[in-house]
Amino acid sequence: MSDQALQTCMDRHLKHAAMVCRLDDELGTHHGLSWADFVLLTALDAASGTAPATELARTLCLPASQLLLQLLPLEKIGLVERAADSNGRRRVKLRPQGRRLLHEARDTAQHACVR
Repeated sequence: MSDQALQTCMDRHLKHAAMVCRLDDELGTHHGLSWADFVLLTALDAASGTAPATELARTLCLPASQLLLQLLPLEKIGLVERAADSNGRRRVKLRPQGRRLLHEARDTAQHACVR
């Protein structure tokens, strides 16, 4: 890998980190969510509000253990719930409060991305 390619990767990473920091700040201040929480809730909403935990982890490019750590506080405050389906597989469901908060937070995220 050339020095230029490495520098390009570093520059992209730093720009991405700055964007995530800005989104964490805006979403946290106005809605009590992090950017990662917003992305997770958006992925659930796109899956019609429910998805197998393994599929959700794959969609978010997260190990299952990291997904669980992210879900626990969201579950505790009533935004999502985890339950086994009829086949015994763990599913994650977006609760009405989670959907409502996600839709409220969407405008904030859109405005932060424009800036």
